[in-house]
Amino acid sequence: MNIYSAKSIAEVTNFLQSYGGESLILAGGTDVVMKYKNGLLKKREVCNTYGIRDLRYIKETADSLAIGPLTTHHDLAESKLVHKYAPPLAQAAVSVGSPQIRNRGTIGGNIGTASPAGDTLPALMVLGADIKLLSSTGERTVNIRDCFTGPGKTVIKPDELIFEINIPKLVEGEQSFFTKLGARSALAISIASAAAKVRLERGVFTSVEVSLGSLAPTVLYQRLTMLEGERLPNKELWHRLQFIKDQVSPISDVRASAEYRKQMAVALLFEGLKDL
Repeated sequence: MNIYSAKSIAEVTNFLQSYGGESLILAGGTDVVMKYKNGLLKKREVCNTYGIRDLRYIKETADSLAIGPLTTHHDLAESKLVHKYAPPLAQAAVSVGSPQIRNRGTIGGNIGTASPAGDTLPALMVLGADIKLLSSTGERTVNIRDCFTGPGKTVIKPDELIFEINIPKLVEGEQSFFTKLGARSALAISIASAAAKVRLERGVFTSVEVSLGSLAPTVLYQRLTMLEGERLPNKELWHRLQFIKDQVSPISDVRASAEYRKQMAVALLFEGLKDL
């Protein structure tokens, strides 16, 4: 492995222009190192961006939060701005692994890794985050709901760098949550996770958006129009949510069976929605 440590954004884009598909970006490195040790990554040219301080920030704009890709899970979990305007992202960041992983892992790395178990991804999905991408030839924006095409696969081009994530602020009347089921309360990859953003008017759902992790090849997003226009008693809500089992396609592995994951998808959404 040949590791190049970039000191500026321009150095990263120049690196990607030279090596493109033969290279990868190292942000926090928590996933990359493990994959190399397990023989799952073959690319030899690595650009380490972790030292570029200009890519680590949380800023408030008029209607959104602008977050640098090297912002760590710890930064997100501790940010008053994230707690106020994007609470499910703060809840997801808190749930990530150990303190060591939260201090090293980054939001950009979570997006670039594109794991269906990535903890911040369901939160970013329901919040409708935009991802700004930069290459030597220009800039473009991709909504995160259009970003993932499969496990570890995205629409991000080989010569593009994630250089900012923009998250619309929650507005009055909107509520949200993120919740996760792991094998243990900490240090565990999620068995299933769920996030939701709803709009309530006089106690009635007028908009319900949900996202599910670890339940399909990619993180799922769906607007539940069948819940809009009413506020259901808990028993009826539980029955209505059963259709989620047919919307997911989880795998069975050492952590849980596919059938158990389907049941947990319903349970996580029910527990979150009934308490809003």
